[in-house]
Amino acid sequence: MAIHVTRRELKIKSRLLIALAAIFGIFGLLYLILCHDGSYNEVKIASKDAIETTTLVQEEKAEKEENDSNEAEEGEEETSGEDESSPALSVNWSNYDALEQLQGENWSLTLINQNYSVGKSYSPNLSPLISGSSITADSRVSEAYEKMYKAAQSDDIILTPYSAYTSYAKQQSNFDSKVNSFMVQGMNQEEATESALKRVDPGGCSENNAGIAVDIISASSGFASTNEYAWLAENAHKYGFVLRYPEDKTDITGKIYQPWHWRYVGSEAAISMKEQNLCLEEYLGLSN
Repeated sequence: MAIHVTRRELKIKSRLLIALAAIFGIFGLLYLILCHDGSYNEVKIASKDAIETTTLVQEEKAEKEENDSNEAEEGEEETSGEDESSPALSVNWSNYDALEQLQGENWSLTLINQNYSVGKSYSPNLSPLISGSSITADSRVSEAYEKMYKAAQSDDIILTPYSAYTSYAKQQSNFDSKVNSFMVQGMNQEEATESALKRVDPGGCSENNAGIAVDIISASSGFASTNEYAWLAENAHKYGFVLRYPEDKTDITGKIYQPWHWRYVGSEAAISMKEQNLCLEEYLGLSN
């Protein structure tokens, strides 16, 4: 049986197919748009979240570092303030007893001068500063001095002790002689005593009475130009000794420059005093 399709029927079918194709095309396009837009938005949101999270972490890290830095600076300022204002020991200077201090735990930091005397009767446990020497000092000082002496000797420097422990009677005699020598030069008693006190202490008022200081090689200002002095200036603090009466501290110590006079204070204090350029009065929080 033959099938006859008219031209009109073909035209209708053709239009129907085109319409269906158009409809499917539109749906396909919408699907692609929706899918693409959704993926884009998801990527966009994920990227935004990642950026915000990274930024937040960086901000928190920066804030923490800034806080840590501020705390460190505050800590340094507090420590610095304590170092600059706090003395090495808490001392009641209005009731200070040099003799009692000398027999205590911090004996090596005892301040002895015209205001703080050890009296007439104090006698330390003495021993020679170096083997074979007749010059003696507090045995604890002698031990430290011998170590320093041997270290200097290895550098071809000989730190021969000139004087150390001095009895009360001898110290008083030295002071009286100095006063008399100034009076011979034309000073009155008051002037001579004042000048003598800048150079020599009365009995009981000298560090030598306690055997905790050593006069090295001589008692002359010329010692400052020697190799021995140069070695001491560079190394003595390592062994606990300090220049007791520096040239730039005379207004504080009340004494003339004495490059030959070295005081034992212990290595910790000596190193600190050396680093900060402090005399003993400054280190202890006291100045004349």
